[in-house]
Amino acid sequence: MLEDQNRPTIFLGLAGAMVPAGMKGVISTMIKRKMVDVIVSTGANMYHDLVEGLGGHHYIGSPDANDIILREESIDRIYDTYADESEFRRFDNIVMRLADRLAEKHVDPISSRFFLNNLGEFIDAKSSIKDKKDSIIWNGWKNGVPIFVPALNDSSLGLALTQHHIKFVEKNVKPLIVDEIKDNYEIFQIKRAASKTGVIYVGGGVPKNYIQQTAYLQDLFGIPDASHDYGFQITTDSPQWGGLSGCTFKEGLSWGKEKPEGEYVTCYCDATIALPLIVKATLERCKTLEKRKKIQLKF
Repeated sequence: MLEDQNRPTIFLGLAGAMVPAGMKGVISTMIKRKMVDVIVSTGANMYHDLVEGLGGHHYIGSPDANDIILREESIDRIYDTYADESEFRRFDNIVMRLADRLAEKHVDPISSRFFLNNLGEFIDAKSSIKDKKDSIIWNGWKNGVPIFVPALNDSSLGLALTQHHIKFVEKNVKPLIVDEIKDNYEIFQIKRAASKTGVIYVGGGVPKNYIQQTAYLQDLFGIPDASHDYGFQITTDSPQWGGLSGCTFKEGLSWGKEKPEGEYVTCYCDATIALPLIVKATLERCKTLEKRKKIQLKF
C-alpha cells in the first residue's frame, strides 16, 4: 500500500479497547508518518483517547478483581485495566460544555468527523505537550487525518452529547445535531476521489464494516472500479462463527468490497502484540515513507 506509486488512500478501522491497552502512541505514529489517511473508530476508543489527551489515566488492574467492590469504589474495569468513574464524569461534563458552545455556532447538523476535529482543537488549546503528544484525536487534527465515529451514540462521547441534548431541549433551545448520514457523504467523497484504496482493520465491528461499505456505496452510484485494492486485518476471531470481526477478505469479494486481483492478509493475533510489531517493521523496511505525499482532503 505504502510503496504503490499510485498513492492509495489508506483507511484504518479501529475497534476494541486499543487506547486503554496502550496503543494510542502506535496509532499516532501511523498518523504522523503518513501511514494512514483516514481513521474510522469506535466512540469508546476516541473517548479514552480524549481522557488521556487531557491528562486523565487508565490503570493496571486485574481481571480477577471483585467487580462488586470495584463498583462500590467507582472503579470501571476493562478486563485488566481500571478507570476512575468520577474522573470519567468530569470529562463527560467537558464534552457536554463543548457541545453547548458548538450548538451556539452551528445551527446546521455536523458530522462526527467535524465534532472529532473540534475535540482535537480543544485538546490543542487545553492540554500540555506531554499529555497530547500521543493523542490520536490531537494528531489527527494536527495532521489533517479525519476521524469518523459512525456509532458515536454507542460511547461516553454519545452519552455526553445526550446530556447536552436533553438539557437544551428542556430549555427549549436547539441542541447540537450530529448527522451520521453526513459522515457517509463525507467519507464517500474521500473514497470517490481516491485513485486506489487500502484498508487496515484492527478488530472488526462498526469501523470495519463502515470502511468496507464505502466500496459498496460507490458501486451503488455506478462508479466503476470501486473495490478496495489492498488490505490487512488483525483479529482474534475466526470466520466460521459468522461474525464481522472474523470475516475474511475472500468473503468481501462476494460483495464487491475487494478486488479479485488485490493483495490481502489476515493476521490472527492479539492486536496489542501484532500492531506494534507490524508498524515497527514497516517503519524499518518501507523506503518510500519520507517521500509519501500528504493527501489534501476538503470538507
